[in-house]
Amino acid sequence: MNKLLTGAILFLAIFMVLLGMIFIIASGMENIATGAAFVIIAVILFIFSYRTTKIEAAKPSVVNQTFQVKMEGSGELKEKELRCKSCGAPLTEKNLKVVQGGVMMTCPYCGAVSALEEAPKW
Repeated sequence: MNKLLTGAILFLAIFMVLLGMIFIIASGMENIATGAAFVIIAVILFIFSYRTTKIEAAKPSVVNQTFQVKMEGSGELKEKELRCKSCGAPLTEKNLKVVQGGVMMTCPYCGAVSALEEAPKW
């Protein structure tokens, strides 16, 4: 529900409670009955406002997020020819595959599979 409408309902409920109390304080059988009716209607408005606010809060909302990702190596990057660790054959980008966050090299000549390791920074 709109926040402005909820605020108006709460204002009306508070006004009705105050008006109901004035009628109850004024005494007289008709005044007490009228005052009680105002207070009961105000309580119903408070409950309605509370429930609609809780229902709105329970509804899932769509959150749009934009991420800016910049990939950099941890050390100095040097281009180097990749070679198979088993037979020494040259490897290309076609022979690289990302598996569970690690880069795996597959040799097209001997079929050996090995992980590409990053050289330490120090």
